[in-house]
Order: sequence, then C-alpha cells, then structure tokens
Amino acid sequence: MRRKSDCVSRHEVVETIDTRQTEFDEKTDDLAKDADDVETTRETQDNLDLSGTSEASEAVEQAMEAAEHISEEEFNEDSEQLDGVQDESQEHESELQERSDTTEADLGKVSDASSRLNSDRPNREWIEAKEELVRDGEFLNEQEGRASEAREETKRTQQDLDARVHAARGS
Repeated sequence: MRRKSDCVSRHEVVETIDTRQTEFDEKTDDLAKDADDVETTRETQDNLDLSGTSEASEAVEQAMEAAEHISEEEFNEDSEQLDGVQDESQEHESELQERSDTTEADLGKVSDASSRLNSDRPNREWIEAKEELVRDGEFLNEQEGRASEAREETKRTQQDLDARVHAARGS
C-alpha cells in the first residue's frame, strides 16, 4: 500500500498547474516583447534613408544591427527558459497520468475485493471508497488535461513568435 507521504493534495496539484500557467504567461509575454523589438528594429532599418554622411550612415547601420542581434539573443534566451518551464510541465503531466493510472488500478482492486465480501454491513464504506477513487481519477485526468492544454497553447504561441523573429531575415 502506498504511503500518504507519496501522495500530493488536490490543492498542491492545482497550485502547481496555476504556477506553471503564470510562468507560461510571463514567458510568452517576454517573448512577444522580444519579437516586437526585433520587428521594430528591422522595420526601422528598412525605412531609414541614411543619406547623410557615410560615417553616420555606417554608425547607424552598425548600431541597428547590434540592436537587432541583442533582441534576437534575448528572444532565444527567453525561448530557452520557456522550453524549461514546458519540460517541467510535461513531467508534471506524466506524474498526474501515472497517479491517475494508479487510481484506476486501485478502483479495480477495490471493486474486485468488494464483490468477494461475505457480509453487506461494510458495503456502504466500500461504495464510499470506490466513489472517492472515481472522483480522484476524474480530478487527476481533468488536471492533466488542463496542464497539457496550457503547455500546448504556449508551444503554439512560442512557435508563432519564433516564426515572426526568424522569418524576416532568415536568422
């Protein structure tokens, strides 16, 4: 029998998913800002006439290229951090799936054992145990789906932003 110390509370499960969602939101906001910076820099570069002196033109070009490079680096760093949060979320999803599978197996064991009872007196408690296992399995499946959906949405957003940053100049 698994010890209670191996278990997590429903509150902890929800809290972990909520924390990851907040991290997803913060990291995708950072990526969007980085992508905007890259695009703004590129648009500005494309719109400059640079018909002053050659020295000023070259200095402005170098500064704008450096700004673009810095923005791209920041985008890549933030993207890597988001990848890390997504990996942690996927690990948590796997843990929730494992817990759900275990709960389903326990439900089968309780159901099988309850059918072998000789007396009806403890029947109410056995039914209560089965109902709790069903509720727990549903909860775990729901939370795993919630975590997966949040991670997948973040991945789509990340891919869209990555396409914006790397499309214009083939970086």
